[in-house]
Amino acid sequence: MERAEWLSQMRDKAEGLYDHLSSEYWAKFGRYPNEAHREYVQKLLERATPGGTLLSAACGAGRYDGMLLEAGHSVVGIDQSEGMLAQARERFPEARYEKMRLQEMAFREEFGGAICMDAMEHVCPEDWPGIMRGFSDALKPGAALCFTMPSADQWADEVAEAYERAKGHGLPVVFGELVDEVDEAYEQAKAAEPTAVSVELADVAAYHYCPSLDQARTWIRQAGLAIEEQGPGSGYEHFVVSRRP
Repeated sequence: MERAEWLSQMRDKAEGLYDHLSSEYWAKFGRYPNEAHREYVQKLLERATPGGTLLSAACGAGRYDGMLLEAGHSVVGIDQSEGMLAQARERFPEARYEKMRLQEMAFREEFGGAICMDAMEHVCPEDWPGIMRGFSDALKPGAALCFTMPSADQWADEVAEAYERAKGHGLPVVFGELVDEVDEAYEQAKAAEPTAVSVELADVAAYHYCPSLDQARTWIRQAGLAIEEQGPGSGYEHFVVSRRP
C-alpha cells in the first residue's frame, strides 16, 4: 500500500474511533488529572488579551475549554469527531464548535491565543508543517499557542521497537510512528460497546507519531512561530509559541 493511502486510512480510523467512544468520554476518558497540561494552559491564559477569542484546536469533548471560558474568553473549538463535538456542545453551550480537522484550518488572524492539547501525537510528519502554518495564520500577531507532543526522551525505546515491528509487518512507516498494533486494536475497539473499551486499548487503536525535539522546533520556526516556553511533564513535551509580529 502506498504511504499516502495508508495515512488517509489512519486519519479516518482516528475519526471513527473517537466518534465510537465519544458517549463514554467524560465517564471514562475525560477525568484523568494532568497538572502539567493545566499549568501550560494557564501560561497561555496569562499571555492572552482579556476577553478575547481563543481557539481550542482538536478540542475533543472540551476537556480544557472550561478553563478558557472561566477566564472570561470566548471559545471556538474545532475537532474532526462529530461525536466528541456533541459532547463538548452539551457541556459548554456558550462555546462555538465546528467540525474541522487540523489540516483544514483556514483562519486568518482571528484568535488572541490557541491551545492544542493531547492531539499532535496523532499527526503524521507530512502534516506537521502545514498544521503549524495553520496555527500561525490563525493567530493575531504576537498571540500565543500552547500545544503538547509526546516526549521523545521518554518514548525512545518504545518508538524504536514499534518501528522495527511495523517494518516487519510491511507497513509504509517512517521512524517515530507507533502503528504496528493500530489495525487489530481498532477493530477490537469498534466491535465492542464503548463501555467495554479500556483506556489502554483506545490508545493503541489510534495512530501515533513522536518527532524528535529538534524536528519539532524546526517545523515551529519554519511556520513563523517563536518558542516562548518549553518543558516536559506527564510523558509530554509542552510548548508555548507565539506568532512573530
